[in-house]
Amino acid sequence: MRLRTLLLRSAAQSKYVLLGGIVVLSLFQFLLIAQAAEIERSNAFGRMAEFVPAFLQRGLGQQALLLATFKGTVSFGYFHPVIVCLLSLIAIYIATEPAHEVESGLVDLVLARSVPRHRLITRSLLLAMGSVAAITGFMLCGTFIGLRWLAPEIESVTFRLIGRLAVNLVAVAWCCGAIGVFLAALSRRWTTAFTTGALIVIVGYLIDFLALGWPPARALSWFFPFQYFPALLILGGTAAPWRDLVVLSSATAGFAVLAYWRFEKRDL
Repeated sequence: MRLRTLLLRSAAQSKYVLLGGIVVLSLFQFLLIAQAAEIERSNAFGRMAEFVPAFLQRGLGQQALLLATFKGTVSFGYFHPVIVCLLSLIAIYIATEPAHEVESGLVDLVLARSVPRHRLITRSLLLAMGSVAAITGFMLCGTFIGLRWLAPEIESVTFRLIGRLAVNLVAVAWCCGAIGVFLAALSRRWTTAFTTGALIVIVGYLIDFLALGWPPARALSWFFPFQYFPALLILGGTAAPWRDLVVLSSATAGFAVLAYWRFEKRDL
């Protein structure tokens, strides 16, 4: 069985998740720009700065005030908690398919056709990463269409800024997908793999958020991928260009290698 066949079969099974993610996340970007443009035209962003929580201002300093601008509001669509977590969960959902195949016994039928074990891991990794990239691409389309259509006179948002945020968002989701495929290589039940991955995403994001003002959480946040998406530093133009992407890429590669190794060694 060719890799292309495996990819097409898995993509067909995940099509509703993919289509739902594309529609919801791209529409979110468009509507966010519509809201931001209306606030900008009414000159209300200056008053919005008063509503930024004090603990955010203490934890982030002046960077927190960037959220109360048109550029910050549009950019927020790429590091909003719901967006980051949802895209990461989609990656984990797709990446944990090998666990479902083991649980249902489908893996025996696939491997009976002389398919190398590693091909199942490759299939899940490629599909998870491709899906994340496709969804993010549609998000960018929603952003650029919204900027051209709803706010053509506002030039504070650059394509370079949005593109950099999108690249870092993809890197975080890819890392979560690699964690998901590693969990699938360990698990005999899909619910175990997906639930564990979902908990890692939710708990990891909460710890990263609490790290803004709580030192014990700051010590733990380094173990989760969200720490390496310094969105406000990118927004402010002070983030290190490649450091965080190198860390996320290395973690993604590491979990992928562990997934290959464990799936080859396990008893199916």
